[in-house]
Amino acid sequence: MTAGNSLNSHPSAGNDEYSCTPPVIVLSFNRPRYLQPVLESLRKQIPEIDASRVHLFQDGAVNAFSGIRYAEDRDIAECMALFRDLFPRGHLHVSQQNIGICENFLLAERFAFLTLRAPVAYFFEDDLVLSENYLAALDALRRSFSTEPRIGYFNACGARRSSLEEQRKNLGKIKDMQQLWGFALKRSHWNDMQPLLASYYKLVCGQDYRRRPHDAIRALYQTWGFSRKHSSQDAAKDLATHALGHWRASTYICLARYIGEQGTHSNPALYAERGFADTIVFDQAPPKRFVVRKADIDAGISRKDDLYRKG
Repeated sequence: MTAGNSLNSHPSAGNDEYSCTPPVIVLSFNRPRYLQPVLESLRKQIPEIDASRVHLFQDGAVNAFSGIRYAEDRDIAECMALFRDLFPRGHLHVSQQNIGICENFLLAERFAFLTLRAPVAYFFEDDLVLSENYLAALDALRRSFSTEPRIGYFNACGARRSSLEEQRKNLGKIKDMQQLWGFALKRSHWNDMQPLLASYYKLVCGQDYRRRPHDAIRALYQTWGFSRKHSSQDAAKDLATHALGHWRASTYICLARYIGEQGTHSNPALYAERGFADTIVFDQAPPKRFVVRKADIDAGISRKDDLYRKG
């Protein structure tokens, strides 16, 4: 490809996405054994992260809508204690009742984009251990993508099963994002998604998320012009992104390791089947800048279109 196809350019003065310092938001529930290495990996970032940027959104034990207890109080207390110990200057946001991952995420997003007015925010869950260069990679991606409105989400989870040699060969390349893990989200894209997601939230919020109406959600997707069997809030956001003609991008290099062997959507058998334990984490610093071309985005959107129109 020629240089003329590149969408990267030096940002104009006042480009908030380029120059901002994004808040770092961690979603937590009842897995302190996973949360601890995640938080420790955040503390080890190079350069060191300012603890005042870090916010933990802690969900509660007993569901606010169904009354079902989904966690032990001691596990939630341990999660909060871990955060206070590792990030004493961080900010703890506690839900007294269990509101579920969808509403906890929505609470965190509204805080980042409506309260803080952050142009970009970084979101993590309690089961992704980061390399020491993860935030540096997100910062490089943020600056590289600041003039490209079609990239709404990005992360640095990469091609997790590629060899180190293969990752080195593709150091500055980008690819399709897979799972919504350890991601950056632009406020502009979040705003664009809200009219579509409002219909999803009408079906899901205000009730036990684990009892969400799967068939009604799939029917909603059909009104967006697509078919997908998954009804999770991650799936809805992925589909809304695509319906807008936007793309979720990732580095080729892999800078994180998923450890969620046991959870709402995972179990040891599934974890082994998907080979998460075989993740190969890149062992060098990321580039200062990533090159994205119009053709990269067009191809990524086309791949999603083929996937979702086929169902």
